[in-house]
Amino acid sequence: MKKLLVVLTLLTFIPSLNFAQQNLTLGIFGGVIIPTGTFADGFNLSPTVGVESYYPVDKNIDIVADIGYSFLSLKNAGNLATGYNFYYLESSGGVRLNMMQAKQKFFIEALIGGYTYGVNYTSNGTSYSNSTTSFGLNTWVGVLIPLSQQIVITAKC
Repeated sequence: MKKLLVVLTLLTFIPSLNFAQQNLTLGIFGGVIIPTGTFADGFNLSPTVGVESYYPVDKNIDIVADIGYSFLSLKNAGNLATGYNFYYLESSGGVRLNMMQAKQKFFIEALIGGYTYGVNYTSNGTSYSNSTTSFGLNTWVGVLIPLSQQIVITAKC
């Protein structure tokens, strides 16, 4: 259990490669989606990738947008998982409040957007796709740790 907790903690530190053009910052990210609640009843820890951008509007406030895609892995799927591809797609935007202006920036984010759960599968040679989209609010706390002008580690939970 301790090893799992250490691994999950380390995986929350998601490296972002940022490409600055004037004040707009674009980045790529990777990490894991950790299912909780009833979502955890059906899915395992799964990889996620995406892109994010933020634009500072003043010293402590950034406008933030991101798009993420998670490759969901079924729990105890048996033969059901064969040929089925489950996914989670989120696209959101909002505001980031930077708490401290040191080398590392601690922040709180509030993002609103669309969250889509879907499945693609093939049956008898015919491809099918089904998805549902909901709108919601994400809140995050985190830190930006610059390694260089181009590389920043973003850790948030």
